[in-house]
Amino acid sequence: MMRKIYQLLFSVLIASSILACKPDGAEYVDELDIVYTNYDAGFDFQSKGTYAIPDNVIKITDQFIDFNPGDEPEYVDQVYAVTILNSIKSNMDGLGYRQVDPSANPDLILLPSVTQTDQVFFYYDWWYWNWFYPGWGPGWGWYYPGYYPPQVSRVRTGTLMIQMTSPNDLDATDKIPVVWTGVINGLLEGNTNSISKRVNDSINQSFSQSPYLKK
Repeated sequence: MMRKIYQLLFSVLIASSILACKPDGAEYVDELDIVYTNYDAGFDFQSKGTYAIPDNVIKITDQFIDFNPGDEPEYVDQVYAVTILNSIKSNMDGLGYRQVDPSANPDLILLPSVTQTDQVFFYYDWWYWNWFYPGWGPGWGWYYPGYYPPQVSRVRTGTLMIQMTSPNDLDATDKIPVVWTGVINGLLEGNTNSISKRVNDSINQSFSQSPYLKK
């Protein structure tokens, strides 16, 4: 299953790269943006009503993490972070969920991050969220029940990743399940207005192609 997912995403990325080189191919960067989503088919999204989301978007610039628990990571510029966060909130609200403070025991927590590395595994970043994730410390983490998220190979600078976790559905080892994942590859090229529009359009697309999220 994992191998098939890798092959599928890799094929899409390669096809987009080839298209960009063709004389009659894409003329604008927004034509090359890729939106990928995956989810736990056994998870009951309709039973969840509230969500929380950080006020910042984490920026990851290195495949190999040298990060101490309790430290705060580097963040994406607020010019882009506001667009990312507002777009996620708008989609979640439109699907019937209600935003609450992370201390209010939300049903779902969404974790957005932007990477500029050449390769990223979805298992990479739970240490990054110690500053936000309520009530957790060293030794915690998450897992992907029922599906395997792909390795992301960068084609152009900027990949936005959104992980939706369910903090109240721990497994036997106290791992938090990631029940939905969105990957948007190819962002952060062009001027500010162009990037903001593409970010918003791509996030909208990631939710639009995930109808099972609607309450």
